[in-house]
Amino acid sequence: MTFGLIGKTLAHSYSKEIHESLGKYEYELFSLSPEEMKEFIEKRDFSGLNITIPYKKDVIPLCDHISELAEKIGAVNTLYWKEGKLTGHNTDYEGFLYAAQRAGISFENKTVLILGSGGTSLMARYAAGDKGAKRIIIASRRKTDTDFETVSYEDLSNISDEIDVIVNTTPVGTFPNNLQSVISLYDFKSCEAVIDVIYNPFKTKLLLDAEKLDIRHTNGLPMLVAQATAAAGYFLKSPGDFEGENEKIISSLEKQIRNIVLIGMPGCGKSTIGKILSSITGKAFVDLDEEIIRDAGISIPEIFEKEGEEGFRRRESAAAQRFGKEKGLVIATGGGTVLKEENVDALRQNGILIYVKRNANTLATKGRPLSKDLETLKKMEKERLPYYRTAADITFNNVRSQSKGKLTGDLEKFLKRL
Repeated sequence: MTFGLIGKTLAHSYSKEIHESLGKYEYELFSLSPEEMKEFIEKRDFSGLNITIPYKKDVIPLCDHISELAEKIGAVNTLYWKEGKLTGHNTDYEGFLYAAQRAGISFENKTVLILGSGGTSLMARYAAGDKGAKRIIIASRRKTDTDFETVSYEDLSNISDEIDVIVNTTPVGTFPNNLQSVISLYDFKSCEAVIDVIYNPFKTKLLLDAEKLDIRHTNGLPMLVAQATAAAGYFLKSPGDFEGENEKIISSLEKQIRNIVLIGMPGCGKSTIGKILSSITGKAFVDLDEEIIRDAGISIPEIFEKEGEEGFRRRESAAAQRFGKEKGLVIATGGGTVLKEENVDALRQNGILIYVKRNANTLATKGRPLSKDLETLKKMEKERLPYYRTAADITFNNVRSQSKGKLTGDLEKFLKRL
């Protein structure tokens, strides 16, 4: 039996892991050209397929039958056999509504703005409509043939105060082009919920801004998982049987994706703790200061001497941007990394930020250009403490006198809280 995913670029797909976690079949990824896709499906030598960008519309003529939902949406993401006929269905619809419900987002009597006009946009507009949206507006860079109200991005300012829910279905902000957005959420004063179907990175610029504005939000990971488990039900002729697996799979993927980012004063033990956490979790360890040194080819004191603090901070921001977009890392930051909001955003997009707290009297000062003595260190701590507290998701109290074994044990317990 062959089960798998067909698309054009699948290097960063989680579909194989999601489907195989169900323990029912092996699942393959097929990166195919349009001609190869058509030939593959026409051979009909498979048991079930998922379809992703850019083929959700192109597969429709290749099916024997299209479900009523897929026909209404005009896009297919699931192919399965029903009574000997190749049937096209759309489980993105189920996944999308699962993600919205999970985040407590309602469409009922809301004005919904959908960014983008592709296959996912088609699904989202019908899902929102079926759940009672009073008005649905499509933002698009090109004129679309649709019965729905359409507006250009340039004209969004005319209706920005009327929008209750925003749904991003564009690829803008997807890895590796992180921290980009087609809109500024700050322009939408009445917005109360945001859905971004992107799941890599975990938090796009749009979602980072939603977080800052305390707006209810969700990324596309719950949708991805729920549409996959729904598809599995159709593959195995048991629709709905795997919905109970969604939360377990989402939790597993979140732990895998998430970076553990350590912030705090110079000398508080971030590098030591980071190496221990790397050993416990199996995640690779990255020390941003060491990466800066490697890139510059000179020590940090020498960077300060030759380029000044401004030059060092530029290098620090570049390192935060570079590693913040990666996944599954333990990252130790420099003491001043969180002073720039752009650095915090870069690290937060895939990471949980942990403030490593240690008594200033026990902080190391050797080889640190900005904290050469205890008095300077205490002044620095007072200035930086608000930044650490604002950036941190959680705090770890690091006691200098404890042994490595005790520290390891404390960190193992701490990880269970994350």
